[in-house]
Amino acid sequence: MYLSKASRNYAGLESNATSDYVIFGVPFDSSTSYKPGTRFGPDSIRQASASLESNSYFSDIYLEEIGIDDEGDVAVVIGDINETLNRVSSVVAEIIDEGKIPLMLGGEHTITLGALKGIKKGIGYSPCLIVIDAHYDLRDDYLGLRNGHASVMRRSLEILGGAKVTYIGVRAYSKEEREYALSKTNIETFKPIDIHRMGLLNIASSVKRIMSNCKGIYLSVDMDGFDPSFAPGVGNPEPGGLTVQEGLALMNQLVDERLLGADIVEVSPPFDSNGVTASLAAKLLNEIIMKNYISKRTKA
Repeated sequence: MYLSKASRNYAGLESNATSDYVIFGVPFDSSTSYKPGTRFGPDSIRQASASLESNSYFSDIYLEEIGIDDEGDVAVVIGDINETLNRVSSVVAEIIDEGKIPLMLGGEHTITLGALKGIKKGIGYSPCLIVIDAHYDLRDDYLGLRNGHASVMRRSLEILGGAKVTYIGVRAYSKEEREYALSKTNIETFKPIDIHRMGLLNIASSVKRIMSNCKGIYLSVDMDGFDPSFAPGVGNPEPGGLTVQEGLALMNQLVDERLLGADIVEVSPPFDSNGVTASLAAKLLNEIIMKNYISKRTKA
């Protein structure tokens, strides 16, 4: 009841109501503190997706062979974060109840909290969480907001309890956030410098080991996890991030049949030179879909 049809379908494909993969956007950026415009992210990613070829970077498989269902955008309430999060939660819970995988396009990172509430409601337990992000987003509040893009993971951890959370790409945080992360035994952090020192495959192996006992996994990709030279169009760019090759490889290494849902957030089109951030976001989503599909088919 909270969805309205988008102006274009993802990847230019006709929606397939029988697909396991349900895409929807959340055009919302009410708590953005630096570069506003992420409310235009979902349409920007859809537009970029239509110009990409449908094959996987890693496997001989094509998106149209799998099929997707683009359900449009959540009807957000501008200025009301809590009601918007409630609507996101309801949409996600309904998708989960149908036995499908919700794939959310942002929008600011705050919307992940709504998705996680919906996931937990739908499956009845807390999923493990993999986060690609430049920031921890673990402030207790920021600019007077307890529900906002800088505190979204603090609120998420409160509802997930002791579920395992693994960060990749973190390199910008306050002292409060770092101390909070270090105080939690369920939080692991891999910085970009760790990838350079250890190698990406070793990092991926470490994350797989950490997540080995997880029943279900949710993936949240904040596009500022990438270096601004690859993804300039974000709300809070931070130098020193992941490369395109590293990001694509992480999708291929870490996504498996346990994926319950995913989001790609913080694409800010007004600052996106030539749409490169939106194109990367679309490519990442394509690889998430195709790797999950291959993993489930292999396990069947």
